[in-house]
Amino acid sequence: MVGILGCMAERLKTQLLEAEKMVDLVVGPDAYRSLPALLTQVDDGQTAMNVQLSLDETYADITPIRHSSNDVSAYM
Repeated sequence: MVGILGCMAERLKTQLLEAEKMVDLVVGPDAYRSLPALLTQVDDGQTAMNVQLSLDETYADITPIRHSSNDVSAYM
């Protein structure tokens, strides 16, 4: 299973799914909540895509989690 997520996935969706045929899953930055359903769709042998932008998404309930005690941080 190969998935591409984020703003570039949204921008290149047609090339990724149709032209290259190397990607199973394309998810835009606002579609993270639909990942479980999209992964199920790919598990069923289909390609899956959700690149719709949301006017309502605020990411308010997302809290960064630190998995290490070092001082290194990264956000993508």
